[in-house]
Amino acid sequence: MEFKISMTINGTTTNSTLSYQVTSPSAGIYNVNVSIGSSLASGIVVSSAFSVDSNNDTVLSASEVISNQSITLPKSEAKSDFDSMMSLFGLEETYGGELGLYTSSAYFHSTGTAPMTFGTTTFPVTTYVANSLPTTVSACGITNTITAYTLKVGAPPGTSLQFITYLNLAISSPQSENITFQLVSMTVA
Repeated sequence: MEFKISMTINGTTTNSTLSYQVTSPSAGIYNVNVSIGSSLASGIVVSSAFSVDSNNDTVLSASEVISNQSITLPKSEAKSDFDSMMSLFGLEETYGGELGLYTSSAYFHSTGTAPMTFGTTTFPVTTYVANSLPTTVSACGITNTITAYTLKVGAPPGTSLQFITYLNLAISSPQSENITFQLVSMTVA
């Protein structure tokens, strides 16, 4: 799967290409290859290779190539690195695994679902907005005051995973931030 995304944080825009490919060398063991190229990284491409045991959700090995320098990560860091890399695909945050919080009816509501096309891939996308603004959301010991909010999520063909296709989030406290994440195109293999 390949994504082209545009992300703006406090006025600085980054255009990135993210891709990953999964192969299965044996039952329950998957090889996941991730590649990231960013407009801010001056042409630097980060490539990561992981071996993942889906039977018990463990990462058996992880290695990275950054600017032609190979790094083999210790097993103790492999899982967190894998989670970080996959979070970039909007599996994330499907926001750090916090998609449930960012669609919770206590703070947000759906305005509907409609098909959207990203490159050559079309799938239904649901839009969420805040029940009222500003709104205060607490998670992981941090309380944020949200002053603008639109989230769009959907499951591409061939997967049940929810991907973020658009996020506009403005926070006034504890620190002022304005984030826009937008999926530009997606290619499903």
